[in-house]
Formats: sequence, structure tokens, C-alpha cells
Amino acid sequence: MYNRHVRVHLVDTPGFDDTNRSDVQVLQDVAHWLGASFQDGIRLSGIIYMHRISDLRMAGSALRNLSMFRKLCGEKAYQSVVLTTSMWSKVDPEEGAMRERELVETSGFWGLMCQRGSRVFRYLGTQESALELVGYILSLHMQATLAIQDEIVNQGHEIDETAAAQELNADIIREREQHRADLANAREDMRQAMLEHDEELQRHYKSQMDDLQSKIRETETEQRKLTQTLAEVDKRKEEEFRAFREKLERERAEEQRRYEQQRRDLEENLARQQETLRRQQEAEAHRAQASREEAERRQEELRRTMEEQQRQHEVRMRENEERHRREMEDLKRRLSQRPRSKFINTSRVVGRKVNADNDI
Repeated sequence: MYNRHVRVHLVDTPGFDDTNRSDVQVLQDVAHWLGASFQDGIRLSGIIYMHRISDLRMAGSALRNLSMFRKLCGEKAYQSVVLTTSMWSKVDPEEGAMRERELVETSGFWGLMCQRGSRVFRYLGTQESALELVGYILSLHMQATLAIQDEIVNQGHEIDETAAAQELNADIIREREQHRADLANAREDMRQAMLEHDEELQRHYKSQMDDLQSKIRETETEQRKLTQTLAEVDKRKEEEFRAFREKLERERAEEQRRYEQQRRDLEENLARQQETLRRQQEAEAHRAQASREEAERRQEELRRTMEEQQRQHEVRMRENEERHRREMEDLKRRLSQRPRSKFINTSRVVGRKVNADNDI
């Protein structure tokens, strides 16, 4: 949502220097979507062309991309085009400004488009910068019809009959002719290497010739693909969409399988942790029980030891009492067995009694 009242749809399209698709496939994909959306009543408010200001110069691929962009849009749609530079954080501001001026002032770059109403913006990688760019497009209050939309929908042309396709076909022809010229030179170099019996150079030129022949076959294949009708392209897109949907379903199923496996693994891990905790708690309880039993055993042993000591003490006391009793009885018996004198010496008797008492 741009604001509470306006919803903005940004459609990202591949460039003609895409590493995963050929230029013919890129043109067919873009033309297919633009034609189908135009037939469905969808109109473009503007077109944003992105260029990295960090690029040192407009190289061959960048020029080809820009040339194809012009053919797709057509001069009538230039007023709806916003030429946007990016990657400003990667260049010196003065160097970036100089490159920007070169783009604007050179007719082969952006000059002609700027003269016909295109606007130049800097995207600084911030939300404010993006909103400023979108806000400008909305302020135009325009509905752009691109040249390729007019050619396909209004004029009923096939893709290979559009100006963009003819431009691309010319590029393919030029590229193939260049490959053929390079192949002729490589063959001449091969003959020279064979005359000189230079096997290393022969292997080099053989590899070069094989590569050039492969590229020539690729250009021929791409040229044949360019003649595909919209119906054939539509069929291919349906097959690609079906394959993409099946891929998404497989990925979703695989993701669900991984999720279920992770869930099971987590549950099993939790169960193992709970079992480990239970065992630890049981072990702690067993250790605590063992400690209590050991303490009770020691207390019982101490009690028994004290009882045994008490019993032994009582036995010793009884034995001592019994010994004293026997000694007293023995003493009394001895005293009773001694002969008595006629006159008893009282002091001696008393003294002996005392001594006997002391012995006792």
C-alpha cells in the first residue's frame, strides 16, 4: 500500500543480460505478460529502468539491454519512463555525477529518451528514495501503452513480428556472423599449426573451433525459438507454470515432511529428557532413601552399642558386688574360725573390726 487509498503493484522483469535465460526467452516472457495483462485491461502507470551507476561505462550488454528496452516501450511511452540510477553508495559522488551527466547528454544512451520526456532519478537505497520515485509516477496520472503491447494486441502481430524481436533477431544474426568469421580465422590458424606440427596449438585451436561451432548452433536455435507463436509461448508458459507449481508442491511436501520429522525428533528428545529426569529423580530418591536407611542403621547400631555397654557395665557391677559379697562371707568365715582368748583385748578386736571393715 502506497497510502490508505492507493495500492501500487511493482512488476519485476528480467533483463536481457540475464544469466539464467536467453534473450529470446526473456523477450517472449516479457511480451507474453505485457500482452496478456493488456488484454485483461491492466494498464501501466509508468516504467522504471534501472542502471548501476557503479558500472564504469555502458558496456555491450548494457547497450543491448537499453536498445531492447527502447524497442519494447516505443517513443510514445517515453514520457512514462523513469531512468533510475542505483548503487550510489559504491561510487564517489563526483564520479557518479559525471557518469550520470554522460548518460543524460549522450543521445545513444539516455539523451534521446530524456528529450522525449523521460525523467532521471537517483535511487539511494532508502525507503524515502523509493517512495519519491513511485510518487512521481503516480503524479503523472498516465496510462502507458507500450509499443509491444500495441503490436501484439491492437495490431495482432506475433512476437517475431514486433520491433523488439526484429532488433533481437538482427543482434543474433550479427553475433552468428561474428562467430563464423572467428571460426574461419580459427580454421586458418589450425592449418598453420598443423603445417608447423605444433600439437599444443592444434589442441588450442580445436577447442576454440568447437566452442565457436557450439555458439553458432545456439544462435540458430535461438533464432528458431524467436519464430514461436504466441500460442506456443503461452503453452510453454503453462507448462513452466505447471512445473513450477509441482515444484512448489514438492517443496511444500518436503518442508512438511521435514517439519513432521523435526516435530517427532523434538517429541522424542523431550521424552528422552523426561525419562532421564525421571531416572535422575528416582536415583536421587533412592540415594535419599539409602541415606535415611544408613542413618537409621547407624542410630540402631549406636543404640545397640550403648545398650551393650550398659549391659556390660551392669554385669561388671553385679560381678563386683558378688565378689565383695563372697569376700565378706569369706572374711566372716575366717573370723568365725579363729580361737577366742579368755580375756579379749577390746582394742585389738575393735581394731581388727575396723580393719575388717576397711577390707570390706
